[in-house]
Amino acid sequence: MGIEKLAHAELRVPDIGQAVEYNINVFGLREINRIGETVYLGCGFDNNYDVALTPGGTGIPHFAFQVRNDDDLKHYKQRVQDYGIRVEERTDAEPGEKKAICFDLPATNIPIRMELITVDDRPAYFNPASSPNRTLIGAGAHDLDHLGLKVANSNKLADFLETALDFKMSDIFMPAPGVYGAVWSRVKEYHHELAFMSGVGGPTESLDHIAFYFENIDHMKRALDMLAMHDLKLEFGIGRHALGANLYAYFWACGNRYELSAEMPRVVDDHAETIIWNDITKSMSSWGAQMPASFKNGS
Repeated sequence: MGIEKLAHAELRVPDIGQAVEYNINVFGLREINRIGETVYLGCGFDNNYDVALTPGGTGIPHFAFQVRNDDDLKHYKQRVQDYGIRVEERTDAEPGEKKAICFDLPATNIPIRMELITVDDRPAYFNPASSPNRTLIGAGAHDLDHLGLKVANSNKLADFLETALDFKMSDIFMPAPGVYGAVWSRVKEYHHELAFMSGVGGPTESLDHIAFYFENIDHMKRALDMLAMHDLKLEFGIGRHALGANLYAYFWACGNRYELSAEMPRVVDDHAETIIWNDITKSMSSWGAQMPASFKNGS
């Protein structure tokens, strides 16, 4: 019993035509389906979608984590209900999904729906040589890697994720004792798949960044060279985070912040204690780079 991996995220974008053009022809995603005004895109590792683009505004209306089977859905439905949160069940609601349970996250600035889903396509592992849907255009991300949310209260959200969904908190930034300014959480061994922060940004912000998995710094360099041919303005990076230790490069596109991420570390001791930080500036870069002033902004 357990949640397996981050499955997908939905982004609101100001201009759907521009966003689809950019994410396919520049970033290198492929179109999987269209339902109404929403366009579903994937990195090509499997037949499941990674990002849904919806016109109107910016930010993240919903995201999903994948579970193995119906028993897992039943188990977590009860756990979320026991926490006091209403749960909806759905069948075949989005491309590639079999079943889902859906609920609103607590302690967010604006409503963000989280889903736990089962899917038709479940590859055992990523193999670039045998992924027939992989494209060779654009930046060429391998997969969706992690999300960073903007929330109203990180303490309350961390409690829900731990209590109801068995998330583990890898690292926490505490600007004051007992106050969670930002949290990096995991469901399996990778250091973080869901990060969230409070106390910075505007009251209507829901997304700090959406991150995609790249193989290494050379892959990131090639991607950034490709993006540079299409008016890339790099906001922060290339660098290595001190907290989490993954490689990063951040930029804005279609109203939201994207991150290229590589070398996400594994937490080899699943019972390791949470690491506490009290200096967010030092946590952001192992190489001494300073965060830009714009980094407090989300979408």
